[in-house]
Amino acid sequence: MSIPKTQFGYGYDKRYKTIQKFDDIPIPSVGANELLLKVEAAGLCLSDPHTLIGGPIELKPPLKTSDKFIMGHEIAGSVCKLGSELSKQQDSKFKIGSRFALQINFCCGDCEMCRKGLDGACTTTSQCYGLNEDGGFQQYLLVKNLRTLLPIPDNVSFEDAAVCTDSVLTPFHAIQKVKHKIQPTSKILVQGCGGLGLNAIQILKNYNCHLVATDLKPDIKSTALKYGANEFYNDLSKSNHEPQSFDIIFDFVGIQPTVDISNKYLKKRGTLSMIGLGKFKLVMPNYLFALREIEVFYNFGGNSIEQIECMKWISKGLIKPDVTIVDFKKLPQALEDLVNDKVRGRVVFRPNKL
Repeated sequence: MSIPKTQFGYGYDKRYKTIQKFDDIPIPSVGANELLLKVEAAGLCLSDPHTLIGGPIELKPPLKTSDKFIMGHEIAGSVCKLGSELSKQQDSKFKIGSRFALQINFCCGDCEMCRKGLDGACTTTSQCYGLNEDGGFQQYLLVKNLRTLLPIPDNVSFEDAAVCTDSVLTPFHAIQKVKHKIQPTSKILVQGCGGLGLNAIQILKNYNCHLVATDLKPDIKSTALKYGANEFYNDLSKSNHEPQSFDIIFDFVGIQPTVDISNKYLKKRGTLSMIGLGKFKLVMPNYLFALREIEVFYNFGGNSIEQIECMKWISKGLIKPDVTIVDFKKLPQALEDLVNDKVRGRVVFRPNKL
């Protein structure tokens, strides 16, 4: 496989609030126990503009957070070069052409959380592809932490595998926390039908509950219903649903109005699952939630075993991510469209198909 000496990509530069194009990036040399991944698909996420505005996730000492790095945390690709030690391992799963999706965070495998199987909450490292370390908005990515490589099933595309790393994994992780509460008679509200919310609907429909979806965008209705929602509303107050009538509410928006809606419509001993990061701070109705014994869960990402399971669901046709492929050279415009609420589903780039 012919590998160029340089590449281009897009990323964070502390001096700017917009994404920057980096030209003539040297293709990194590969260490003995490292590999080079040819990036076949990289997804665009609202966390990308959040990173540009608010800065990267802070690295734990002794590592220093970089002032400049390649962004893109939803990544899938194929192995194009092996380190000298890896190439000697004949029975290794790491071979030229092997297909992998990346776990976003660099898990150590040794801390308490990792040993419990909760490697998405690793306490040793805070390194994350595209959020404070070089990510997938480039053609080739050096992978130093081999634990982050998760095999893609043969019948799952690179594009679906890439968005699975966050857009599918995050709602899947949130649902796993409360799935024991979901019955066929449960009434569940999904607030926000963007990339994550639509995937949540597809996951939840497998539990045979009654699903109500809401979103301010009227054009998203047909997709939400197609993916499994029983009802869709732009304004829940104009429906026939009574206050305090929902068992579980998933908030994929995370702004004060959606918290207020949850307060209005959650029944006693109901459950609120917070996923959306629309605002840095929210006011929770402490007394009213206490009076009704509302259970509140916060969520961020997921674990590697859940990500592998998500890819199995995609392989079996239980989830079909809503993916739109956009020319890699048009990434800055796609990012602007996402910020301006012009994107539906998930945008994916193919950096090596120029």
